[in-house]
Amino acid sequence: MIKYRVPSQQIHHVIWALSFTIFIFTTFWSVLIVEYFDPDSYLWQQLEQATFVDTYSTAEGVVDHLLNAVLFSAFVSVIAYILLKYLSVRVSQGSLPEGFYTQSSWLDIENKYLVLIQADELVFFEFERRMAKRLQIKYQHDASVDDLIALADPKTVRRIPFDEISELVSDHNSDIFYVKHKDKRHRLVFLNQAVKAHALELVQLLLPEELEYHRNERTRFKAALPFLAVFIGLALLAMAIDIIVIRYFVGLLTLFLVMPKLCTNYLDPKVTEIWRKNEIRV
Repeated sequence: MIKYRVPSQQIHHVIWALSFTIFIFTTFWSVLIVEYFDPDSYLWQQLEQATFVDTYSTAEGVVDHLLNAVLFSAFVSVIAYILLKYLSVRVSQGSLPEGFYTQSSWLDIENKYLVLIQADELVFFEFERRMAKRLQIKYQHDASVDDLIALADPKTVRRIPFDEISELVSDHNSDIFYVKHKDKRHRLVFLNQAVKAHALELVQLLLPEELEYHRNERTRFKAALPFLAVFIGLALLAMAIDIIVIRYFVGLLTLFLVMPKLCTNYLDPKVTEIWRKNEIRV
């Protein structure tokens, strides 16, 4: 039996429910408001008890108002969903969810990834979706490292001795870090940034002594420049398109996919930590 669930799993259905509620609410009130401000609308004809009602024109007007309201409401509800999802992810990034980490292992049930420290080796592997529940149950019931590894496909299991790691790279605002072993770069994925930071605290202590620490801090302008260029490009594209649906779509991409990245990178510029051997130049 699963003892703990990822916070994002618990609130996912809540976000969907809120977004759908916003869609229904916005559609209803949009139609009502448009009908109210249109003197020839069906609403005013009913209120004024008109003796002659052009049924076809009235029905056509209501359908037209409804379609516009649905389009607007869909846009608003998608915006609400993205914002709620983004906020939930941002909040969850700073927490260590119980049941998904120990002092020497870290389970990412969302990306199907497990990272462990066994003796003097860094062990990690991806697992299939069909094995996720079984592995999660075993992990949360304190199964041994060997039992957990036994659930993985042997071809996916990677073992890297700490004294053979030649480089480790980590960005502070990412849930991934990279290790270099025998000229091959490996990606280690974690549930969120807090879990990665927890793992990194131990891993860096086990790295070879000859690796030197470097810290690369970007300026706000350099961090935000790539996203600023994409934002300007998409904004110009949206202004040049005459098809309203495509314009809405491009505007949505611009405002709620690129804009958060732009703001995040400007307000919190990326900091890259690197452990590697210094190259000797002759």
